[in-house]
Parts: sequence; C-alpha cells; structure tokens
Amino acid sequence: MAQVLRRLKEELTGILFIIVAVYIGISLVSYHKWDPSFFTHSRGPVRNLGGIIGSYISDLFISIFGAISYILPIVFFVYGLKRLLGKEKRRETLVGLIMLILSVPVFLKLLSYTFSIKTGLTLGGFWGTEIAGVLVRLFSLPGAYIISIGLLLSALVILSPRSLGDLIQDMFSRKERAHTTPGKGKIRVVEEAAPDMGMEVVAELPEQKKPHPGPPQTRDGEYSLPDINLLSDYHSSSRPGREELFERAELLEKKLADFNISGKVTQVHPGPVVTMYEFEPSPGIKISKVISLSEDLGRALGGLSVRIATIPGKTPLGIEVPNLKQGVVSLKEIIGSKEFQRSQSKLTLALGKDIYGRPIVADLARMPHLLVAGTTGSGKSVSINSMIMSIIYKARPDEVKMLMIDPKLLELSIYDGIPHLITPVLTNPKDANLALKKMVLEMERRYRLIAETGAKNIDNFNRLVAEGERLPYIVIIIDELADLMFTASKEVEDSIVRLAQMARASGIHLIVATQRPSVDVITGIIKANFPTRIAFQVSSRVDSRTIIDVHGAEQLIGRGDMLLMAPGTRLKRLHGPYVSEEEIRSVTEFIKAQRGPDFTLF
Repeated sequence: MAQVLRRLKEELTGILFIIVAVYIGISLVSYHKWDPSFFTHSRGPVRNLGGIIGSYISDLFISIFGAISYILPIVFFVYGLKRLLGKEKRRETLVGLIMLILSVPVFLKLLSYTFSIKTGLTLGGFWGTEIAGVLVRLFSLPGAYIISIGLLLSALVILSPRSLGDLIQDMFSRKERAHTTPGKGKIRVVEEAAPDMGMEVVAELPEQKKPHPGPPQTRDGEYSLPDINLLSDYHSSSRPGREELFERAELLEKKLADFNISGKVTQVHPGPVVTMYEFEPSPGIKISKVISLSEDLGRALGGLSVRIATIPGKTPLGIEVPNLKQGVVSLKEIIGSKEFQRSQSKLTLALGKDIYGRPIVADLARMPHLLVAGTTGSGKSVSINSMIMSIIYKARPDEVKMLMIDPKLLELSIYDGIPHLITPVLTNPKDANLALKKMVLEMERRYRLIAETGAKNIDNFNRLVAEGERLPYIVIIIDELADLMFTASKEVEDSIVRLAQMARASGIHLIVATQRPSVDVITGIIKANFPTRIAFQVSSRVDSRTIIDVHGAEQLIGRGDMLLMAPGTRLKRLHGPYVSEEEIRSVTEFIKAQRGPDFTLF
C-alpha cells in the first residue's frame, strides 16, 4: 500500500510540473511588454494567452531571470515527465535544478560585462544583474567568474547520476581509447580500462586449439572411432564488444538505482550466450532484495530474461544478462577441446560451455545417473543427442552398449542400427517396460559375476578377467519418461528406482529426460536417486523446483541454456552444444558401415 501511495505521489507531482511548465511556456511565448504586470499599469486588453495571471507571471520571470526564462518551461516539463514515468527518483535533482536556475543568469550577466553583449532582453535579469554586481565588487571580475562557474559545476554534479570523479575519469579514458589501436576483437584485462567504470573486464579465453583429428583411430583392425571432421563448425559465435559491455554495465547500475539498489559493477565475464556482471551492492542492501528484482530488472532492460544469483566464494552477486547477439556452441568444438580429449572415461559427456566460455565435460560413470527436464524447444533433445554422440566418439561398441527408449518415435530413431545398441530403438511403452525389467535382471547377473571374482565394481572385474569376458558399460537412454509413467507408472518407477539405486557398480547408467517436470512424472523417489540433474528452460518456478529444488530454470533463455546440479557443487549455468541431424547422420552412417548391431543381450 505504501508503495502504491508513493507511486501516486510521484505521478501527481509529475503532472503538476507538466501543467505549470505548459502554462508558463504559453505565457512567456505570448508575452507583451504593454500588458499589465507588477511593473506596468495598462487599461488595454490583455494580449497574453495565459490571461491576466499569465501576463503577471511572464513579466515577473523575464524581469527576474532575463532571457533564460524561455528555457525554464522546457526544464520543468522534462523534469515533470520523468517524475510521471517513474524515471526520476533522486530528490537531489530538484535541488540541482534550483541551483542551475539561480546560477545561469549570474554567469550570463558576467559574460555581458566581458563581451558587451546587447540583446532585446537583459541576459541575467534583475537576479543576475544584482548578484553579478555584488560578486564583481567583492571579488573583481575574475573572482566572480570562478564563483559563478563553481556554482554551475556544482549544480551539474548534483543533476548527474554519476560522480564528478567518474565523469573526469571517463573523459580521460575515452581520449586514451581514441588513441589506442584496437586489438583483434578479443577482450583482455587492461589496467587502463578499469577507471572507465571502476570495473574490470575479465579476459576472454583464447580460442581453443582443436587437435588435428588425423587418421581414424583403429583398434584391433576392426573398428575406427568417428573422425571429428564429420562434425560441422559454426562460426556465428560473437561476444559483445568492450564498449557494449561498459554501456550495459552502466545501464545495469542505473536501472538498479531506479529500484533504490545502489552499488557498482566490478567485473564483467563475457560468454558466448550470456554475460555475467559482478555487482557489489552498497553496505546495508539485502542480497535477497536484489535477487528478487530479476524479473523487474529484465523488463527494465527490454524484456530480457535476467538471472541473479550468488557467486561461490565471492561477495558480489552475479547478474546474468543474455547477449544481444548470441553465439552457437558446436559439438565439434567441445569434442575437440583438450578437456574432452584428455578424459579417460568411456562415458565422457560433452555438456557444453559455462558462462565464461570454458568447455565443460562430465563423466556419466561418476554421476552415476542423469535426469534431464525442460519444455519443448528448450534444447533438451539436442542435448541428449550431444551426449549420445559424445559416447560414440569415445567408445567402441564392445566397450559401451546403449538401450534407447523413444516413445515419441522421432528423436532417437536416427540411431537405429548403430553397433552400440543392445536392442532396436524401443518406441512402444510396453516394450520399454519389459526392457527395463530385463535390465534389472542383467544388473543382478552382473553382480553375481563380479562377486565371484572378488571385485567390487565393473572396472575391477574387467581388469581381472580375460578380454573376451569383459562386460561393457550399458547406458539406458529414455527420451520421454512421461509417456512411460502414464502407461505403467508403478512398474516403470520400480525398475528405474532399482537400477538407479544399485546399477552403478555393475556398469549400468541411466539418462532420463522429460518435458513434463511434474511431481507425477518426476516422483520423489525417482528424484532422490538422481543426484545429478539438468534443468533446461521451464514455464514456472514450480517446475524449476521440481527438477533442481530451487527456482531459476524459468529464467533461462532456451536453445540449450541449462542449469546443472551435481552432488557437492552449486548450480552451474551451461550452454549446451548444437549438433544437427545431418551431423548425426554422417557419424551413424560411418560407424554402421563398419559393424552392425549386436542384439544378443536380449
């Protein structure tokens, strides 16, 4: 209620200033020196469009302030409009305007003394003439100029949202930038850039040197891992320029100040899709108050989806703002990165890049299961394809097998016939339910084999037995859990929970995806056994909490933008890689030409 009354007061004040400005402006424009006033008595008709009151007011303004009177209505109108629109919340602005109105006539009168300026109207009016005369008598003309200019600068500093020091530093830094040869489009840490806004632009990571793929890797003379050149490059990645980063940081500070949140942007981390601004609130400002403004701040920035979160190990808050021109993270770039190439795990997943632009890969064997959720069009299915392709690029068919369940009939059918499959891609929910039950039996069989050798897990077992007796990893990929749950929810839930609880040591891992993150699909017992989860863009805070236990996924921007929740770490924002259907087809045709599928397990 108090906020509504405050807003009403602002609007009424703005309307009052606008009305006064328009009336004074009309009165001044139609001013006639023979109209009645405080200094003139006339019995003739009033020519002033403001009537008798307008005649008196216009003559009073011109007599007191001189020629500057014609500018005053414009100043009042702009100030009133800003108050009406809620864009002027600094009470000091009115003080600055009064100082400006009082100091400009004095300065103009001093100029008329110096240059003998003559106009139809007195430049300084009564006020300017009297005050300028007093200053000249007391301090002489140079001293009067110093005092007058000092008052003018003080008024301008009060009117400006930035401090005088910042304005001077900005002026010098712009001169330095004008004489500096621009670099090659890379944002670097530059000491002289810091004074621009008291902030630092964190270095953009140098472009990853992709290892030359060379000839296909051949093992046992039978199977070659796919060539990385079967994947495509995407060169649309463009990070914001340095000037744009500074301008948006200034805009962030200004918009937050409109919400009575003062502070400073201290660092900027440009990324391929979003840029994170580290914002240090002023002492006494509650962090929760800033975080709660994410939606309002997004609207103030032009309808962008803004996410505000704490930064682990740092006091500033991270304000993540989408770039105006968003880049594309390619799967080829992640698979060609040193992080992916150095990983020894056969279950290495290319997840994408973080907001700093660093490639992020993860080991499914350590997760040990992954739950993925997001609305249609959020990038969920493309991310699943990237994970499958990651495994294909890391492991031979005898090292990793896959069970794919695709009730939607469209997403995973392109992999039908690859040698990694232990059964054709399953599209019938009843067949999928049966397959999950058989996977539980396979898990129990593996545990018996592992126990007989005295090993503790599949890795130890494979080191102890002969090569022909080694067990491959099995990755179960379910692209739409909701369809299975609506067909046979209890049986499907029991199988998934049992596998999630016990299958890790036997080398069986699950990747489960759904576009309906409701509690009847992602039940409490399923979620409890999937400690690693990925949330893509969702439609509500409730859905976000269902997936990752906190809100935030509703603020993502889609197209592969995700939040990763892993055990022992805080939420991490990533941008998933894009892989096209043509790329998938090229890779699958390459591996299908070498070897057919082996369905002997079922």
